[in-house]
Amino acid sequence: MSRSSARLLDVLVHVQSSLDDDLSLDALARRAGLSPGHFHRIFTARIGETPRAYVQRLRLERVALSLWLRNTTVGAVAEEVGFRRHETLTRAFRRRFGVTPSSMKRGGISKLPSLDPGRGGRGALESTSSYVLSPTRVVSLGALHLVFVRHTGPYEDVPGTLFDGLMRWARDRGIEGHRPLLGIGHDAPGITPPERLRFDAALAVDGPMQGDGRVGYQLFEGRRYAFTTHVGHYRTLPAAYAEIVGRLVGMPGVEFAGVPVVEMYHETRIDTELEFNHTDLYLPIRSEVPSA
Repeated sequence: MSRSSARLLDVLVHVQSSLDDDLSLDALARRAGLSPGHFHRIFTARIGETPRAYVQRLRLERVALSLWLRNTTVGAVAEEVGFRRHETLTRAFRRRFGVTPSSMKRGGISKLPSLDPGRGGRGALESTSSYVLSPTRVVSLGALHLVFVRHTGPYEDVPGTLFDGLMRWARDRGIEGHRPLLGIGHDAPGITPPERLRFDAALAVDGPMQGDGRVGYQLFEGRRYAFTTHVGHYRTLPAAYAEIVGRLVGMPGVEFAGVPVVEMYHETRIDTELEFNHTDLYLPIRSEVPSA
């Protein structure tokens, strides 16, 4: 893979974790070590959106999800994602969602988006499928060094082979031993268009690593999560997520933050045929509850 591909992946990781930062074309081009014009051409060709449109969409989608899930103000959320002027946010938000931020906060979204990150081959949710969930508790997950491969598109189309390729890449570089496999869903279906959903197939490593354009590196910041273990087929995860979200509503002092949702797999490889996979589910929260 080209050096420009590796730089682009680094920029994408920076944007998703720094929505309140200076994400202008000049700033992103500097981070990539490219001229603004060259960076704009590469970004638009690879991502399918201009840098400005990409940043604007992620900011607006984060505002929408936060207003829907959290007990907060439009102004507070706008500042968190880099909108300095309320009028600018309102105009852009109306163009994207057809309503003002205040209207969305009052009315919410009519249907809870499925936050299931997903892997290909799981199939549609079956009402007869069974699964078991552990009790849900608040935990702190520390920062993680991750190498990852990104899938963009519907979560249900994520191929299980994505993880196989990532593990081969790691073995070729001498990364040995049993290391946690993770799936990270960065967007909420129902807010983000299906073709723009971002999912990272990830592997925990010991420290920062150099990617190659297809495989990237990210430092996944630690935070508080609602933690639940799921036992069952992957196809039952959508129902499990819905049940966990329902539990959070009844947990005092806990506010569901939406995304990113993290799945940590007990298995050493992703096998979509197994009926009883063990998967730790981490739903991000804002909470003053002491961690377990």
